[in-house]
Amino acid sequence: MPTPTTYAPAKQFVGIANETVQGTPVAMTSTVLVDEVKPKDNPNFLDDKSWRGSMGTDAFAKIAGTKIAEVELGGPAYGDGIGYFLRNILGDMSYTGTSTGTGSTTLSTSAVAGAVSISTVATIPAATVIQIGTGANAEVFTTGTPTGAGPYTIPLTSPAGGLAYAHASAQAVQPVTAPFTQAHSLLNSGGGQPISHTLTHFLGPTATSGARQYPGLCLSELGLKWNAESELLTWSAKGTSFPSVPLGTVPVAAASTSLPVASWRMTVGIGGPAAGGTLIATVTDGELNIKRDLTPYYTATGTQNPYIIQRAGLSVEGKLNFVAADESPLLWMLNNTQPQLQLVIDNGLTGANKVAFQVDCQIAAFTDSEADGSKSAVEYGNSFQALFNTTNAGGSGGYSPIKISVTNNVPNGTY
Repeated sequence: MPTPTTYAPAKQFVGIANETVQGTPVAMTSTVLVDEVKPKDNPNFLDDKSWRGSMGTDAFAKIAGTKIAEVELGGPAYGDGIGYFLRNILGDMSYTGTSTGTGSTTLSTSAVAGAVSISTVATIPAATVIQIGTGANAEVFTTGTPTGAGPYTIPLTSPAGGLAYAHASAQAVQPVTAPFTQAHSLLNSGGGQPISHTLTHFLGPTATSGARQYPGLCLSELGLKWNAESELLTWSAKGTSFPSVPLGTVPVAAASTSLPVASWRMTVGIGGPAAGGTLIATVTDGELNIKRDLTPYYTATGTQNPYIIQRAGLSVEGKLNFVAADESPLLWMLNNTQPQLQLVIDNGLTGANKVAFQVDCQIAAFTDSEADGSKSAVEYGNSFQALFNTTNAGGSGGYSPIKISVTNNVPNGTY
């Protein structure tokens, strides 16, 4: 008797890649380390219930309708993987590096969004990683071979697509190295539609490759959770994608060597940064949830797939649990204080090995506070909503309720 064919779930893995056109699948470029993934195709069936002179009230036929897929996934928060999903749900991303300390110059003329080269006062050698600008519209590129005798034309070879933001003359241009920081905020420019991704899931049963792809992935939820006593910083997400397609070739997992971060490393600031007089030492655990409205649109184009998965409004809410040192958690709600909230967690390493997460909500409105006297110490459980403001906005301008910055060793052009 031949050995039965089976597949071991322990061998499964998930890959991801940025899309140029939403819904057009692309080969995975990174392995995303997760401990849960639940993809599900959801085709729609149309019933034919026309009367036929028989005692039938149910369908006489089922006609194939439109198709869509849903994906849930999550696990420990890795500093080099979660950036894909933050950019997917928020959209606006600035990119900064650590100055090498030499070779700095400035733009000799202004540069427009989309430009594939810049003009600088001093020359920059080819293959140099540079940061253009600072703050919310900072960008990192690898340079090509310079031309000119001053000012100099510096090609921007990677990432492709040119500048994301316009830059004024005399803005700083400086060589940088790891660690890099990506700051994610709500995208407000253009159509307000963040990048989409193709998710690749290797499970085994799919013919030839063992994997299916879920193109056009758009997240509707992304959450962070932590517990100082017993947990790693973790994340979870839900999203909608175009229907799955079988992958033609076997994908290869390439796991990151980065490690997740223990929750006890988190610091919390309320009314200011997570340091000094606004550092709050009594938070035991908490969660943060970003939610985004999605609508798949179907049009009469001869395909069962959506025309677009449209992103709409975004909201941010969360919970914090406190050991009660005083009534501050209750008073933030009763007095409608709406303080600044900052969460910071890092792995304690330096240089290229550094991994850090920083969550900034400039206006956190505490909407619920419940005292708990049933445990060894009195506790408060608070819920909050992050309000839209300009401080947390990115280079695309407008308002954002949140900015999440991730520091890592991820090269420019990855996300």
